[in-house]
Amino acid sequence: MHRSSAALACVLMTGLGAIAPAVPALAQPVAQSRAAVSMGATPQLINLPRGTSFAVDLPADARDVIVSNPQVAEAMLHSPRRITVIGLAPGETDAVFLDAAGRTILSLRVRVDAGVSALQDTLTRLLPGGSVQAEAVNDSIILTGSVANPSQADQARRIAAAFVSAPEKVLSMIDVAGSDQVMVKARVVEVQRSAVKQLGLDVTAVLNTVGDGLSYAQGATFGVNGSQLGGGVLNYLDESGDGNSLSTSLKAFERAGLLRTLAEPNLTSVNGEAAEFLAGGEFPIPVAQSADGESNSITVEFKPYGVRLAFRPVVMSEGRISLQLSTEVSELTTEGAFTLNASTDTALVIPALSVRRASSTVELPSGGSLMIAGLLREQTRQNIDKLPALGDVPVLGALFRSRDYVSGETELVIIVEAYIVSPTAPGRMQTPADGVVIANDARTILFGQLTQQYGSPAPGAGDGPGWQGPVGYVIE
Repeated sequence: MHRSSAALACVLMTGLGAIAPAVPALAQPVAQSRAAVSMGATPQLINLPRGTSFAVDLPADARDVIVSNPQVAEAMLHSPRRITVIGLAPGETDAVFLDAAGRTILSLRVRVDAGVSALQDTLTRLLPGGSVQAEAVNDSIILTGSVANPSQADQARRIAAAFVSAPEKVLSMIDVAGSDQVMVKARVVEVQRSAVKQLGLDVTAVLNTVGDGLSYAQGATFGVNGSQLGGGVLNYLDESGDGNSLSTSLKAFERAGLLRTLAEPNLTSVNGEAAEFLAGGEFPIPVAQSADGESNSITVEFKPYGVRLAFRPVVMSEGRISLQLSTEVSELTTEGAFTLNASTDTALVIPALSVRRASSTVELPSGGSLMIAGLLREQTRQNIDKLPALGDVPVLGALFRSRDYVSGETELVIIVEAYIVSPTAPGRMQTPADGVVIANDARTILFGQLTQQYGSPAPGAGDGPGWQGPVGYVIE
C-alpha cells in the first residue's frame, strides 16, 4: 500500500485505569485509538497518560530512535516502519526518528501525565449533583467545576487525593454555588455554693503560785483558712485578789455563699471559617526582657479571662453541621497567685486564673442542641485543733478544741445549639433599646421613673410584628 509522506497514523491509548505510582510499562495494559500527526522536523506534541502507549507508522524505514528522557517514556521498535512509545512517569521528553542517512523522519514532544480517566469516572459516580472535572498536570491533579455545597468540594478533594502519591498534589479550584452561614448559641450555666464555719476557744490562765508563775495558753489556729474570717469574739477576764488571773475568748464565724453565672454568647460564621467571642476582660502580666546582655526591661502582656467561645462550622449534606467547638469560663483568683517582693511595701501580686474549659467536635442538625460538658465538683476541708487528752473529754472537751470547716460545690453545664441562617432585611431586626424613651426630670423626681416608655414595637418601626414575651432588661 502506498503511503503519502505528508500523512502519518498515530495511535493513542484511551480508557486509562486507576492512577497508581509509576511501574514498568510492560506490566501495564495497553489500549489504543487513532489520532493523526504530520511528518517533519517540527516537534509534534503528544499527550500520553502514564502507563499507556501509542504506535507510530512511519513513511520510511527508521534506523535510530532517540528518546531524550528514558525515565519518562521509552520507544520499542517492532519493524522499520512501526514504533511504539510507552509513557512511564509524569514529565516531558523528546522522541526523534532517524533514517539510515541520519535525516529526521519525525520529531515528537511527548508529555506524560498522571491520567484522570478513572478519577473522572469516580467523581461522576459519587458526586452526581455536581460537575467536577479533573485535569492532570505531570504528577498533580487540578479539580475544576462547581458543586452545590462545600461538603461536596471537600469530598471531591479527598477522592482525588487517593489517586496521587501525596494529598498536596491535588489543587482544588472548585466553585461552590452557595456558602452557608452558621449561628452557634452556647449556654453556659454555673452555680457555686460555699459554706465556711469557724469555732475556736482561747483559754489563758496564769497561776502565780509556783515561783514566778506557771502559765498555760490554748488558742485556735484555724488551719484551713489561716485566720478568722469574721464573726464575733466574746472575751471574759477575771483578776482575783491573790494575784491569779483567768481570761477566756470565744471566736465564732459562719458564712454561706451562692454564685450563679449565666452566659449565652451567640456567634455567626461562614461555613468553614473560624469565629471567636469573649465576654470578660484582660489582666496585665509583667514580663522581663533582656537584649544582648543589657539590663532587663519590663514589658506588659495582657491575658484574657471571662466567657470565651470559639468554633469552626462545616455544613455537611442534608443540613447537618460538623462543629469544632471550644468554650471556656475563667475568673481571677488569689489561689495560686504569684507574689514578687512579698516582704516589702511594693509587693507585686499577679493573680491566677480559675478555668473551666471544654473542647469537642460534634455533629448535629440545624436547630439541634447537645450538652458538651457537665461538671459537678465538691470539695470539703476541715481542721480540728485540740489539746491532747483534754480535747477528747465529752462535753467539757469542747473548751480545748477549735474547728475550721470549708465546703464548696460547683456545677457547670455547657449546652450548644447550631442553626443554618441567612441574612434578612434591616427593617426586621429589633433590639431591646427600640421603643425606649428616657423620662424627663419631672417624671424622675416626682414619680421615680427612669424611662417614660419602654416596650415594642419601636415608634415608627412600621406595622411589623413586635417582640413576643418579656424582653429587655429589668431593674429591681
